[in-house]
Amino acid sequence: MNMNKITLISILFLTCFSHSSQKVNFDSPEGWAMAFMTSAAQNLGQRPPHSEDIGDLSISAEISSIPHLTREQQRVGFSGFKDEDLNKSPVFGKIRANIALPWDLNAEISWTPPVKIDDSKPEDLWGFALSRPILDRQNILVGLRIFMLRGGAIASVTCSKDIIKFDPYSSQNPVGCISKSDDEIQMDHEGAELFLSFKNSSNLSPWISFASSNLDNSVKINAPLELGRQILKISSRNGTIQTLTLGLSYNLNEKWDMNFASSYTPHDVRRPNDISGNDNFWNFRVGVTFDW
Repeated sequence: MNMNKITLISILFLTCFSHSSQKVNFDSPEGWAMAFMTSAAQNLGQRPPHSEDIGDLSISAEISSIPHLTREQQRVGFSGFKDEDLNKSPVFGKIRANIALPWDLNAEISWTPPVKIDDSKPEDLWGFALSRPILDRQNILVGLRIFMLRGGAIASVTCSKDIIKFDPYSSQNPVGCISKSDDEIQMDHEGAELFLSFKNSSNLSPWISFASSNLDNSVKINAPLELGRQILKISSRNGTIQTLTLGLSYNLNEKWDMNFASSYTPHDVRRPNDISGNDNFWNFRVGVTFDW
């Protein structure tokens, strides 16, 4: 039995049969994993804020990609020594409703349906936002959006369906999983997003945005092990992420719009071993909007 396995079993023995909690740094492997997954759910705008008549309502749907992580990047448990199954759903979706208010304000609410994909499911994931144009000129429009999101997701990360196929404490199942875990990540965050869009006579409107979000992440591990049930809450110290988005809105007709965007969020992580790989978040989003 190698030293890594002995270390893992020793830590697990201390946490089994008990409810415990711990705090990790924002740039620790665990903190990075929570921030990375929160980036996938970040409540960014689907299109730039614009002036509408009071009471105007729009309904939209959006789907975005989630990057695939390497095995080395998924080694985030116990400060970067244990593999976790972070590659769950390859996509993330949400439904939005927006209503125009006085003073050029727009109020938005969003919701992610609890659709289960590869043992992962969103859990009470709601977003809220207020936005308005702050500068409207002939060729450009500048808008500001204030947003927040509350909720999370449940997934079998600690003990996945692939791990429990192997004998407890084997090299493929070093922590002793005997059935799938119910691990719950909390992806709470709030922030602001500044938009710059370019107006022209065509139906295509390119735009760019910069967002800054404050994250308050935690994960509750609920793993059935051969030694007992491990219940552990890991909270990440609050941190901030910045996201740059390039977008394109296409006006199909008076009622329908298509929206395309690509977002980039840099992330820092301190791992016990130097590994090569891109630890930043980069995705693509496609949405459709119906203006009522």
